Amino acid sequence: MFLPLASLFFALGIVFSSPYIGMLRDYLSLSFGDYFNLFIYILLGTTFIAVALFLSAHIKTERLKRYSAAGAVVLSLLLVRRALISLDSRVALIELIHFAEYGILSLLIFYALKGRLSNRLACCWSLMLTTAVGMSDEGLQWLLSSRVGELRDLAIDASGGLIGQLFLLLVIYPRGVIYRASPRQTRSFFLGLSFFILLGGLFIDQVQRGYWVEDRTVGRFKSRSTFSQLRQLQGERLHLWSRNPLLLREISGNNREPLWRMEDFYLTEARCHTRWRNQYEEEGDLYRAVKENLILTKWYHPYISLTHQQWERRRMQDYLKKVGQQKEQPYISICFQYLYHLPRRSVYWLLVFALAGVPFFLVFRQARAGRKNKGFTKNGTH
Repeated sequence: MFLPLASLFFALGIVFSSPYIGMLRDYLSLSFGDYFNLFIYILLGTTFIAVALFLSAHIKTERLKRYSAAGAVVLSLLLVRRALISLDSRVALIELIHFAEYGILSLLIFYALKGRLSNRLACCWSLMLTTAVGMSDEGLQWLLSSRVGELRDLAIDASGGLIGQLFLLLVIYPRGVIYRASPRQTRSFFLGLSFFILLGGLFIDQVQRGYWVEDRTVGRFKSRSTFSQLRQLQGERLHLWSRNPLLLREISGNNREPLWRMEDFYLTEARCHTRWRNQYEEEGDLYRAVKENLILTKWYHPYISLTHQQWERRRMQDYLKKVGQQKEQPYISICFQYLYHLPRRSVYWLLVFALAGVPFFLVFRQARAGRKNKGFTKNGTH
């Protein structure tokens, strides 16, 4: 009973501590200063040495096979580091913490299920439940203004669980199945897989769905809102922010976001375009700076006007002269690259339910075959 409860509380701890991870990173960054990167390397090196000592004490038989498997797991870990983890050390620290958390969670879930299921089925359940917790975590971060939830972060979380399960299945328990999974256990897993696919579909639809907004004068950019919704949001935010000076002072300030405030996606998009506009201007890339300013002026005017970040007309005219004919070239903003232009919701959910129906159909088919076999057995005995 201890391990299931430990897994549950550890999962809840991961989800509800996510808003505070940024505070931990800032504290460590201030504490170590210029030695922050060295701190991360020491942390990784200590972890590697601890795992190596654990393997040397644990592996007594089939050493060549199991050490080779451990090498393959380490190689997989390096591939995940290269493909998913950010090069920015401040961001990488948070991502590595999440990676380790979900690796530990997958181990806890495995040991909670071990003895009740075959090792391979326990690994599959562990990976599926770990990824489901990751979806809940990223979904919560998506709702909060202090954090960002996206599919790449979910891939990091799931990779932590996958590496943990590969380590267990290939290194700790290389013989795999302790006993054959019963038909009932297999059916339960396929039912769980159906619900997992539906949960994944809901996560992608809510967190990753975006729309291309196309305008001949400004180019193309991604938004969580459609063309008509952005128009409506402009009027609503102008009315809300102009009537509420306290809220305006809060959104225009440089203070840390309140940890548990719900996110205003229109505000987040406006900030993103403003940040890139200012960065392009500092770098001397006036073409992109002008295009981002045109996006802000046409679609996010309430934000830049009420926070006094609107360019003066003379400044804009000067930049347009310097850009010249280049301003006629097509432009695609890089804000919110993680949003995807998905099919219409009716088509999308039809595809999701069709995919979730495959394991559900396998459950139905196996249950029907089991009833037939029972019928044949009864007839044979009579």
